[in-house]
Amino acid sequence: MSFLSRFSRTQLIIGGLLTYATGVSAALTFFPSGAKTDPNAKDTDMLPSESVRRSIFDTLAPGYDKEVGLHEYLLGIQRRRKRLLQQATGRVLEIASGTGRNVDYYPKGCCGEIVFSDFSEGMMEVLKRKVEESELGRRWDYQRRRGKQLEGERRAQLRHQQQAGDMATATTTTATTAAAQPTQVVETELRFQTMNAAAIPYPDQSFDTVVDTFGLCSFEDPVQVLKEMKRVLRPGGKLLLLEHGNSSWGFMKDMQAKQLDRHVHKYGCYWNREIEEIVQEAGLEVVEEERSQLGTVYFIVAR
Repeated sequence: MSFLSRFSRTQLIIGGLLTYATGVSAALTFFPSGAKTDPNAKDTDMLPSESVRRSIFDTLAPGYDKEVGLHEYLLGIQRRRKRLLQQATGRVLEIASGTGRNVDYYPKGCCGEIVFSDFSEGMMEVLKRKVEESELGRRWDYQRRRGKQLEGERRAQLRHQQQAGDMATATTTTATTAAAQPTQVVETELRFQTMNAAAIPYPDQSFDTVVDTFGLCSFEDPVQVLKEMKRVLRPGGKLLLLEHGNSSWGFMKDMQAKQLDRHVHKYGCYWNREIEEIVQEAGLEVVEEERSQLGTVYFIVAR
């Protein structure tokens, strides 16, 4: 029996919540905040630029899953990812996919296509390997190979009949085979796109679902990114968000503010943004919202 299996999920979640608060408190106590002393300095003067943060993500990528895995488990983040992605349908664009921590939570057959994207090449490399090894990736690979096999068999049969001089039969067989085979043999088409989410390289109304989990904290202009997500959504489509944001508890807000520069330099993440205000400013309509982990984790479905 493993150590974690000795405890109930409720105990683990409560323990994770306490660990989270204690960890932030310890960071505040034992590490200097690096706060600026110049009262005339702008808030962003000491914070890394977008290019620097991209380098941070590239550096974090190889060990990122190991670093955040236990933390997410204890806080119930995996369960929230799974619940969020139950609503993914049709053609899906996932923004800021990172190392692919959502890959295992897409329901089988939920979507005709999933486009995974990120602006960090390092994160994308880890993501592609993870997809290849996942059930989602194995199904995709099998369907692609099966499609090629069926096409090869059809062409071979056609060549054989042509060589036999039976062109009429060949034409009839081709039409029958084409009608019998589905036009799309791949269960879920998977694609990868390295891109800047502030300028999504797809036309208006291209996707049925747009997913972003813990990405708004890392964008230079989160409002612009949300406007881009809204632009590429089809009428009736859904925007699925699971985000870090400013706490609803005063003492936690203070800790997040005091440790902001350190957190951004380490993780490239502005962890105390006002997510609700950002979503509203982008012109999105919220249809479902929930906050947890002392109000620092936002679960939002919008359109």
